[in-house]
Amino acid sequence: MKLYSECLVCQIQVRYRDICKIFSDEEHRIKAMRTIIMELNNMLNKCNSSICTPTHFATNLFRIVKRISGIQDPYQNEKSIANKLALNFYKKLRDFVLSLNHPRDRLIIALKFSLIGNTIDLGVKDYEPPSIEDLVNRASIMNIYGDVDKAIDLLIKANSIVVLLDNSGEAVFDRLLSDVLRDMGKKVFAIVKGGAFQNDITIFDINEAELMNSFDNILSTNSDASSIFLDEVDSSVIEVINSTDIIVSKGMANYEYLTEIENILRKPIIYLFVAKCRPISIDSGIPFGKPGVVVHGQL
Repeated sequence: MKLYSECLVCQIQVRYRDICKIFSDEEHRIKAMRTIIMELNNMLNKCNSSICTPTHFATNLFRIVKRISGIQDPYQNEKSIANKLALNFYKKLRDFVLSLNHPRDRLIIALKFSLIGNTIDLGVKDYEPPSIEDLVNRASIMNIYGDVDKAIDLLIKANSIVVLLDNSGEAVFDRLLSDVLRDMGKKVFAIVKGGAFQNDITIFDINEAELMNSFDNILSTNSDASSIFLDEVDSSVIEVINSTDIIVSKGMANYEYLTEIENILRKPIIYLFVAKCRPISIDSGIPFGKPGVVVHGQL
């Protein structure tokens, strides 16, 4: 997804929230914001000669936040809380999902829980996520927009799937989709970040979220980038992507990046996200604030 002017405002406001969380005095806040604005300007000047997506901006600016503060995982506490809260519901939800008789019904409800989990996001300005208790209650009545039937058909047809995980807490809900797919005899792999980006799950969080119980293997990008940046990602990630049938891409950052490299990946991609901002809504066709499934490519 190309950069929208509105993305620049969002980048500044979200990073300002990070700075306010870390620094209590105005002097440090101003100094940090000056550095962030300078980097934003530098990136804008280079847009014509490099991939220029909102999530590239987000990655570089969050790296500045970490460098300035000396804190490598500013949302570590929030991530831990989200994972623990989600785990409180996981077993009961898994029993419910697997109790459904038809595989298609299982996949649909698992997709709903996966999308419900995507509302746990600290990376969008003015976005206040509901409690996980509320999320669970909403799943049964959720209306998913977009290519739901295409996504289900792809998942049924595929033998192997790789899931690009997004937020902590949300990743526990994503386990339900993997549980259903593995129960159908499919191989499911997960890719997580190698370092902290906002509240996204990393290789250091997988034990807390008990991800190993639901995936055949979990790979680290060995990068703190917001998506699988091809110039940074570990080669093992590329190998898994190339060897699997389809990609399930969670969250807006992955959508922003992967839509620019689909011609390189040459793989069917199922994008799952809540359209939390206007540019994503415009680009994807998913109504603003609504959960959606977008399918690009076919088997």
